[in-house]
Amino acid sequence: MEDEVGKLHNIAYFTGALAYGAEKNLGQGALSICFLAGKKFGLEAVDNVEQTEDPEKALDILNSALARRGIMWEFAPFAGDRDTLVEEEGGIRKMRLVFHTCMVRNALFRFAHEQGQSLCQMAHGVFAGAMEKVIPNVSVKLETIQTGPNSCLKEMIWEAKNEG
Repeated sequence: MEDEVGKLHNIAYFTGALAYGAEKNLGQGALSICFLAGKKFGLEAVDNVEQTEDPEKALDILNSALARRGIMWEFAPFAGDRDTLVEEEGGIRKMRLVFHTCMVRNALFRFAHEQGQSLCQMAHGVFAGAMEKVIPNVSVKLETIQTGPNSCLKEMIWEAKNEG
């Protein structure tokens, strides 16, 4: 077991180093590249899943689909000081999520690298791409509200795709 943990720590360190190098060489372009790479993976990771327009049910479906792929990512809706989980304005819907367990955050801490950069953008892409498969005909993005050592607060923002 210790040997496996050591391997995971080395992978986490390597991943952090890779992100650091990409950010130094590509600058802000690394964020877009990583988001798009993550989104492609997210779209493929949840192929042939149940679809729903209910965002809470969509989170459950996504969580189960990712778990089947071996991705354990603990996230849940978070109302905070809001009256409702979902806010809507001008066709744009928003829901806050708390991410308790995050392999990216663990990798970044292992390497002592800043949160919110390229690896976080890759994770955002995975989430957005996967959620676009679960909630049909929407465009999804994930924005960070607050990062931390034990959890991150993010906002899922989605709106109907423009057909045309």
